[in-house]
Amino acid sequence: MSRNISSKTMKLLFANSGNKCAICKTDITDKEDGNATVLGEMAHIEGLNPNSARYNTNMTDPERNSYDNLMILCPTCHAKIDHNEAKYTTYDLKKIKLDHEKWVSDRLIIKNFSFAHLDVILSFLINNSSVKTYNEEIRTITPGEKIAKNNLSSKIANFIKMGMCRTPDIKEYLNKNPDPNFSDVLRNIFVEKYLELKNKDISEDEIFIELITFASAGNIYDLSYYSAGISLVTYFFELCEVFEK
Repeated sequence: MSRNISSKTMKLLFANSGNKCAICKTDITDKEDGNATVLGEMAHIEGLNPNSARYNTNMTDPERNSYDNLMILCPTCHAKIDHNEAKYTTYDLKKIKLDHEKWVSDRLIIKNFSFAHLDVILSFLINNSSVKTYNEEIRTITPGEKIAKNNLSSKIANFIKMGMCRTPDIKEYLNKNPDPNFSDVLRNIFVEKYLELKNKDISEDEIFIELITFASAGNIYDLSYYSAGISLVTYFFELCEVFEK
């Protein structure tokens, strides 16, 4: 059988895993000298091949390689679930995955918003991008309408819900910045980055995840940074600065 997992599916899997194994909660990245090596594996819940654990003859290859049939595990737990089918049934693994994603989501929401982290992110963005000016008129639109218009998935919608919890904090932070142009400069940087990603052959979901990575200054393996990045992208999404209105 073909192991053909789309780029969008891979990015969503790792994003929703919080970069931790769904079973033992250990980090699935090894950070050394500022570089991160991904140690996690995309495990099939219902096996890919006829001799695989929990193989389902009624599934198609696309279904086997879909988001719903995959989960992120460390190598040890991946081997464990495939050698003990009686303990790790399809039902059990789907529940483990669902519970883990909720566990990650809860921590992204309740994580204290760190203005020190945000400061680092903003400095990174300003110092690493050329600035252009965009004066297109902004029209008010609800997040729900915008999510639908841009065909964003329910997974990304959940990110937006999480981020909206902190957008008032970001607005207050930007309003208090002593530089009157600071907010506009940051806006222009995000619009430019969005347009750059828009020209690539990737889905809207992937664009959103790439923007989070950008806003997190690349620190996507740290939940504090990642949470701040989600909030920052959501702030500009909600204001209709990025994505179609």
